[in-house]
Formats: sequence, structure tokens, C-alpha cells
Amino acid sequence: MHPDLIAERFTLRPLREADASAITAACQDPEILKWCMGVPLNYTEETARNYISFTCAAGEQGTELVWGIDASGKLAGIVTLHEIEGPFAELGFWAHPESRGQGLLTEALRVMIGFAFDPQGLGFDALGWTAIYGNDASRHVAEKLGFSDIEFVENGTAGRLDAASAPTRLDAWRATMTQQQWLEKNFRVS
Repeated sequence: MHPDLIAERFTLRPLREADASAITAACQDPEILKWCMGVPLNYTEETARNYISFTCAAGEQGTELVWGIDASGKLAGIVTLHEIEGPFAELGFWAHPESRGQGLLTEALRVMIGFAFDPQGLGFDALGWTAIYGNDASRHVAEKLGFSDIEFVENGTAGRLDAASAPTRLDAWRATMTQQQWLEKNFRVS
């Protein structure tokens, strides 16, 4: 259920212990901290090792699938399918600061989405994308992937806990793509 996915410029593979330092370095990046609410503010190598352990267990259970983008031995980013419920999952992704602007993230997401929709892969019917309102980079990637009908949702996504450890909500952009929409947008016959 959680295989390596091989492309020309990279391999998508489950995370491993050796990724801890690269994940820790990436999770110090102000852009990742600003837009990825699930990334703790004081990220350490121990945090990374715990995250890697979590992803391995979640992958075995099929509750969340996380792939590292391995570009010639360097971790270029992470792509995920999370909130898996039946034939639906939500996308998650970030690029390592040193790997941005090379198209790797969009390419990796295309590979992962293809596997997610493939009846011989995961066979999902639909995928969702949610980003904090104002995250133009994430929206740009989503649009390149073919997500359309992007809507604004007030208080549409979880924020960080406040000073009293209470959950907060942030405005969001959200869209869904069906398997049929993916096929129509990515495999047009001219």
C-alpha cells in the first residue's frame, strides 16, 4: 500500500531515520512554519525522529501515507495523503527551501496523485486540497495540478494552539478533485 514511486528525477519513498536531519533543517524555514500548522515551532531532531516513526506506523495501517521526495539522495520535500476516509484523502506537501523553484514538488504530487487515483494503486475517488488563505505558493501548485473551483472558507483550517493551548482556526482555500476530473485534465486526447 505504501510503495516507492519512481520518476525520472526523483523517487518517492517512505521516510527513514536518515532523513531526520534534513527534515529538522527544513522545518526551521520561516515559510514552512508560517503555512504548515502541523509543524511545531521548536522543531528538533527528536521531533523529526518521532514524526518518521509516526509515518511508518501510519503507512502500515493505511491511515496516512507520507513520501519523501528523494532527489539523488537529498530529501527535496514531503508529499502526503492524510485524513484518509474510504476512497478520499487530503493532500499535504512542502518543499525543502533548497529545492524550491525546480518543479520537483509539482512533479512529485502528479506522481502521487496518479498512484492515488489509479485503480491498481489506491483507487481513490477524490482528493482534497486545503491551504491557509494567502498561501499563494500552495494555491499555484494546486492550480497547476488541476484543482479548480477553489473556494474561500472562513475559519476553514486548524491553526496553532493559542497561549492557553486552545485550538485556533484560520481562513482557508479549499478544493476537491475527482478521479474523473484528474483524467480529463491530465490525459486529454487531442
